[in-house]
Amino acid sequence: MTYNILKLIRLEQWAKNLLIFLVPISAAKLEQEIFYNLFSIFIGFSLIVSSGYIVNDILDLESDRAHYIKRNRVLASGKLSIYQGKIISVIIFLCGVLILFAANPLVLLFSLIYLLLSVLYSKYLKYIKFFDISLISIFFVYRTYLGSLATDIYISNYLLLVILFSSLALVTGKKLSIHLDENLDYSKVKKSIGRNYNSKFLKRIIQFSLSLTLITYNLWVFFSLDSLKLVFIFANLFLVLFSKRFYNLSLSSKTEDFISILKIDKILLFNFLLFIFFTLFGILF
Repeated sequence: MTYNILKLIRLEQWAKNLLIFLVPISAAKLEQEIFYNLFSIFIGFSLIVSSGYIVNDILDLESDRAHYIKRNRVLASGKLSIYQGKIISVIIFLCGVLILFAANPLVLLFSLIYLLLSVLYSKYLKYIKFFDISLISIFFVYRTYLGSLATDIYISNYLLLVILFSSLALVTGKKLSIHLDENLDYSKVKKSIGRNYNSKFLKRIIQFSLSLTLITYNLWVFFSLDSLKLVFIFANLFLVLFSKRFYNLSLSSKTEDFISILKIDKILLFNFLLFIFFTLFGILF
């Protein structure tokens, strides 16, 4: 039961919400009080987002059951009933609201707006051309902004652009992966992607986004950090290797779920972790 609940709330997807911590880390402001406050916000926001995941799973139940991988999700497979899913969604939503209300009411308001947009995306917007790609990218920027809002620490526009373009690459890679997946003949999402885009266009968007990620990353390093360090050369190297690997995996229809492919593909994970390591090293030391 506990395992199914953890799968239902998609605990592994909470990794995306770690972007909340990015602002103080990038500013090298590592005070204990800041991180204690952000940890509360991370938990509260993640619970609210997870309640939205459950709502989305209920809305997408039929399409998930027709998906060769998503049919194994907790609700689609019948491991938990729809009623149980609704109860769990309400409980974790209320817990998230209480935590954020105590930590920062303004962040709570922004989190509720995020939840509303995510439900609208799942129900309607993911079938509309350009909304399906751009809104998810904005969600990643939104997570980063919450960290700035909660701490009142300035966030570099270049850093926001890094997040925007890198997330655009990830989202478009997901769309391309679905579009090229021959096992998804009856997928409503795949049909929508096929109506809105072609493979050539999606490939160009990924290439464009990955290139701009590299450019804006270096603009952020040059203009926003106190000093330039040799270590960022290594960060650039692993960012390029990561980008190349991710693009090739997208062409092989393996990037529908970024968190899952990170766990599966050791080369992608290795390049990603080393990029993060050298970036953090350059910021903090």
